[in-house]
Amino acid sequence: MTVWRATWLILVVFLVVALLPLSSSVAQPRSTLNLVSMSDRFSGALTRLAPEFERETGIKVNVTIQSYGELYSRAIADFVGRTGGADLYTVDIVWTGEWGENGYLVDLTPMIQRDRAAIAYDDIFPAVWKLGGWQGKQYAFPLAAYAGVLAYNKKVLTDMGIKPPRSVPEFATAIQKLTGDGRYGIVMNGARGAPCAQDWMYHMLIHGGSILDKDGMPALNTPANVRALTFFADMFKYAPPGATSYAWGDRELAFRSGVAMMQIAWSTGVRAHRDPAMSRVATISDITTLPQAAGAPTRYPLGGWSIGINRDSPNKPAAWEFIKWITSQRVRREFVRLGGEPIRRSEVSDPTLLAEFPWFAMVGKSFENADGDFRPRIRQYPRIQDILGLEVNLVITGQKSPKAALDAAQAAAMPLFGR
Repeated sequence: MTVWRATWLILVVFLVVALLPLSSSVAQPRSTLNLVSMSDRFSGALTRLAPEFERETGIKVNVTIQSYGELYSRAIADFVGRTGGADLYTVDIVWTGEWGENGYLVDLTPMIQRDRAAIAYDDIFPAVWKLGGWQGKQYAFPLAAYAGVLAYNKKVLTDMGIKPPRSVPEFATAIQKLTGDGRYGIVMNGARGAPCAQDWMYHMLIHGGSILDKDGMPALNTPANVRALTFFADMFKYAPPGATSYAWGDRELAFRSGVAMMQIAWSTGVRAHRDPAMSRVATISDITTLPQAAGAPTRYPLGGWSIGINRDSPNKPAAWEFIKWITSQRVRREFVRLGGEPIRRSEVSDPTLLAEFPWFAMVGKSFENADGDFRPRIRQYPRIQDILGLEVNLVITGQKSPKAALDAAQAAAMPLFGR
């Protein structure tokens, strides 16, 4: 070996060693998947079933559970930094547009079409595909779907001769009749921000309103939305004292303690309603689909979570295998029993599951006419929610009229769309 050649080899080795720290920051294929999930009932099911997936496939899944805000912040930092820090993320339905438009997640559409029979595609409610779907592509796979339902104290309604309301006028009459003797006919979130904005959107939907018009532009101050906010404010007078500062936990507690007779809420909360350790109405509560305003199309709220693959994951094939496994008909029964929520028709008609979760039949009925866009899945949604969260609170606290509040919300929302 010449002196020149020896010198050249030494230089190459030096450069490789020098560059090792840089290469270590690039995501490398690994036999372990990292999944970051929202802290919700279904996350416990993910944690408990992950070892079973490892036994069957040899692929380990580390499940990290974080709060809503922590999950979103961690995911965005991972996506923008292109670090491939996690292979899989659970995705809130309202994040779908932002994450899909920005290409943060792998488009699963080709894999879903290829494996359509294996995943029993048609067994999943059509509306439920909104979880993770965006503009004709499926960026995440439905994992846990929530129906917006009317929860009610069945015993008190029966004792008073009141049937579960099917129309908005019946709803108003029931709320008023049920209020008295220490009872409150309804409980709704009133806290400024997301709590009251989201609760008002339930009422917007049953009144035939919407956040966006047919062209995808803000339509917050339409007559239907004004009627919905007027109704919301009128019925708020029959809510427990202090409800103007209630968020989700307060609302649930008012219902489960037997103080409030009705609430509109996600179906995922029914397990707590039926749990004697958490609820005084465990054996006397029930749910039904939401009442509808005359002439309004029958649409029920849909929310929930999907699971998607980070575009920078070095383990995309293994991640897809896990998605197929955890959402398969074979595994779903146990997933649901452990805390997951149904996505499939076979789950809401399964005799074994219905024996344990009899309200699934009503959830399935809601899914058949579900609207996953009543909270628009667009990147501007969080800001619109903030705007409405302020204006709705001003109405229920008597500081603005419904029309003035929604006019102000419309004016504040238009610049978000470049107008």
